[in-house]
Amino acid sequence: MKFKSLNKVGGGALILLISGVICKCLGAFFRLPLTNMLGIEGIGVFQLVMSLYAFALVVTSGGVSSSLSKLIGSARAGERTEKVRIYLKQALLISVGIGLGLGVLFLIFGKYIAIFQNIENPSSYYLFALMLPLGAGLATLRGYFQGYENMLPTALSQIIEQVVKFAFGLLFAYYFSKFGMVQGVFGAFLGVTLSELVSLIFLFIYYEVKKHSKKEIYSKEFLKSTRKEFNSANFPLTLSASILPLVNAFEGLVIIPRLVRSGLTSSFATELFGLQVGVVGAILNFPLIISIAVTTALLPNISYHISKGSGGKVIIEKGLKTLLYLILPTTFGMVAISKEVLDLVYNDMTPLLISIAFNLMFYGGFSIVFTALMQYIIMLLQANGQFNFILLITIIGGAIKATLSFTLSAIPSINIYAILLGNIAMTTLVCLLGLVKLKKLVSFSLPISQVAVLFFGTALMYLAVYTFVNSSYFSPIVNILLGVVLGVVVYVVLTISFLLKIFTRKKVKNTV
Repeated sequence: MKFKSLNKVGGGALILLISGVICKCLGAFFRLPLTNMLGIEGIGVFQLVMSLYAFALVVTSGGVSSSLSKLIGSARAGERTEKVRIYLKQALLISVGIGLGLGVLFLIFGKYIAIFQNIENPSSYYLFALMLPLGAGLATLRGYFQGYENMLPTALSQIIEQVVKFAFGLLFAYYFSKFGMVQGVFGAFLGVTLSELVSLIFLFIYYEVKKHSKKEIYSKEFLKSTRKEFNSANFPLTLSASILPLVNAFEGLVIIPRLVRSGLTSSFATELFGLQVGVVGAILNFPLIISIAVTTALLPNISYHISKGSGGKVIIEKGLKTLLYLILPTTFGMVAISKEVLDLVYNDMTPLLISIAFNLMFYGGFSIVFTALMQYIIMLLQANGQFNFILLITIIGGAIKATLSFTLSAIPSINIYAILLGNIAMTTLVCLLGLVKLKKLVSFSLPISQVAVLFFGTALMYLAVYTFVNSSYFSPIVNILLGVVLGVVVYVVLTISFLLKIFTRKKVKNTV
């Protein structure tokens, strides 16, 4: 086997990784002044609204990108590209239609949701009538290009979206915050709406210039079977993708009353929720750009190989090794420097909140690693067409997370940490169930000795960085910068044997 396939996947993953880093940095730069502008309680309100938007968007188009990516990859392998145009039209019809319908529901019921969440003004929810169909169009066109293993349009559209959100979201938030904190939240969402519109216009122009398929006349039977094929993939994937946002939305609805029941004041409970989701979550989710880049680039490629009769064993193993090699040090390296970074960035954050934030970061690090593995395993199941099984295990995992979050959050000694415990339980269970299924479908392995090398290197890297950053050798900023350099050196030196195995070519030549 030549390296063309690996290089194509690697190139696509690299494009998405670079764009992901840029977008996360822009997202961080957006949230920092937004948090200072709205306050911790204001960012908590922002996240309460955002959690419902994330859920509604997933219901609208959660399975579209993956469905199109997998089906177009398979169609290319079978030289049935005439199906692509039908897939695309069906995806737009379903996702945009659902988006419009949900948008109308939020126009009608937004004020009641705001009252239930103790939000003074429901205006942010009214914007969903525009945001949801725009988001549906974005997800559909991105999935179309990903199916052709062209990650550039997705990357560029994401960057455009973040740049516009950063500029106009902060501008509108600043202007509207003069009338109150909730109005400032509305301004931020107005900027998000504009960013989606501009990004969608870019993708539409790109599609018109680069579209692969031409207009053809299809028989009714062919149209019906192809649409059914798309729906069979999209429906369970959309439902399964909706589980986690649904649980997050459920947490957003109930977490404040449950925290109050644990003995916290309503104001402090809102601050803790804003701290966990709006500050810690925003920072700690940064490493997930690695897993998203790897899985997005791999899905159409592995689907292509499976349709050709090859399971893509080497690509799967190298993808998993690359994911683990990058996600472990990135996650716990960020945890190691988090206390000093939070102290520098959030001037108005009390020592108590900084201490809580660090603990949330540390335990959240394990949650992030399991989440990345879960995303990889689900991607492999998608490539093998196991859509209904994915739905089953995500329902089970989501039920576990919701139950633990609801039950444990009212316990005084656990309170906000219940969200993390629930997520760890969910991702671990989904990973185990997914691996059991994959063992019957795909042949791949990862020696325990190699995993041990990564864990050992990550642990020592964390200790070295944490000790150095929290020393008094230099100023905090210099300590952080030198600590990052120290962490990279320590980790690379300790894991050099694993790194060499990723890039070895000996196994690849004897595969497929």
